[in-house]
Amino acid sequence: MILDLISLQVVAAIGALLSGSIYLLPRAVSSDRGGWARWWGCGKLAVGLGNGGALIWGSATSVIVERLSNIVVMVGYAACVHGVAGFARRRVPPVAVALLVVMVFAVVMLPIVEPEDGRWAMAIVGPARGIALAIIAGMALGVAKRERLDTGWIMAALSGSASLLFVGRAIVLIVFETRDDWQVLLASSAAWMAAVAIVILTLSHFLLLLMDAERSQHLLRNQACHDSLTGALNRLGLSRVIEGMRGEVAVLLIDVDRFKMLNDGQGHAAGDAVLRMLSNIMQRELDTIGTVARIGGDEFLCVIPGMGRADAEALAKRLSHRFDRAVRVLIEARDYPTLSIGISDGPIENGFERLTDAADEAMYAMKHVHHTQCSPTPDLDCTKAQTGSSDGGVPPGYLQAQTVSSLTGI
Repeated sequence: MILDLISLQVVAAIGALLSGSIYLLPRAVSSDRGGWARWWGCGKLAVGLGNGGALIWGSATSVIVERLSNIVVMVGYAACVHGVAGFARRRVPPVAVALLVVMVFAVVMLPIVEPEDGRWAMAIVGPARGIALAIIAGMALGVAKRERLDTGWIMAALSGSASLLFVGRAIVLIVFETRDDWQVLLASSAAWMAAVAIVILTLSHFLLLLMDAERSQHLLRNQACHDSLTGALNRLGLSRVIEGMRGEVAVLLIDVDRFKMLNDGQGHAAGDAVLRMLSNIMQRELDTIGTVARIGGDEFLCVIPGMGRADAEALAKRLSHRFDRAVRVLIEARDYPTLSIGISDGPIENGFERLTDAADEAMYAMKHVHHTQCSPTPDLDCTKAQTGSSDGGVPPGYLQAQTVSSLTGI
C-alpha cells in the first residue's frame, strides 16, 4: 500500500489555515475572555503557514527553508498552548513552560548552529511538537474534569496521542540514521506515524469550538436551574434533584421573619444581602449532604437524604444560631430578621409534596406564634411563650417548629 504523505500534509496545512481563520471571526465563540480564541486561531494559522511553506518552497537542497518553517510551526504551537490555557482559565505549569521555552529556543537555534545535519532536526522538532501537544492535552484534561466537558476528554485523547506519535517518530528516525539493516521498516513506520498524527491533528482543529459550545450549554443549564440572586437551586433545579432521590429524607422549610420590614426600612439591597448570606450559610452547612433551593421571595427549602428527625433539629438549630450572629454583623436594625423553620421527615416515595406540606404547616404555625405571642419588649422571654403554647390541636410538626424557632432568640 502506497502512503501519500504529501497529500495528507497539504490537507493538514489547509485545515489548520481554515480553522485558524474561523477562530478569528467575530462572534465565532460564545466568550473570548483572555483572548483565548485569538491566540488559538493565530497559532493554527502559524502552524498552517509553516507546514505549507515547507511543502511549497522546501526541497532536498533547501534545508534552511524547512528549518525556518519549523520555527514558524513551533511559534504557532506556543500560541495554541497559550490559547488553551486561556480557555481553561488556568496557568500553564512553570515546569511545562520552561520545557517548552527550551525546545522552542532549540528549534530557533537549529538553522544557525547546525543547518544541514538532519539528525538534529529529528531530535529536536519532533519532541518539541510533542511537548506542546502534551501541554494542550493536560490543560484539556483539567477542563474535562472540572467542568465535566465530554469534548475535553476527546481533545485530551487526540492531543496526547499526537504527542506520543511525534516523539515516537523522532525516535524512529534517529534509529533510522544509525541502522542500515532496518531502514525499510523504520522508514515505513515513521511515515505511518506522521500520517496518523496528521489525521489526528486535523480532527482536533475544531474541538476547542465544540468545547466552548458545550461549556455554554452547561452554563445555560446551570442558569436555568439556579436562582440568580442566591446561587441556590430554583424550583426547576429542585425538581430535577428530587427525581433521583430514594428512601428517607428530612425537609426543612425556612422563612425569614420581618423580611418585608427590612426591605421597607432599609431597601431591597439590604434584603438581597440577607438572602445571599442565608443561602451561603445553608450551603456551607449542608455542603454535600443535602440540597438548598429558593422556592419563594424569602423562603428556602433544604432537602437532606438519609437524615432523621433528631439530626434535622440539630441542623436547624445550627442554621438559626449562625444566621442570628451573621445578620447582626451584616445590617443595622432595631428588629433583626430571624428564622422560622418547619421540619418534616419520611420516605420520599410516599410523596414529596406531603413532606413539604407538613413542613409548611409547621413553619406557618411558628410564624403565627411570633406574631401573636412575642412582644417587641426586649425583656420578654419568648422561648417560654412559644414552648408553653404547645398543647392541644397543634398541626403536625408544630412542636418541632417551636423547638427550632425558640432557638432564634426572638
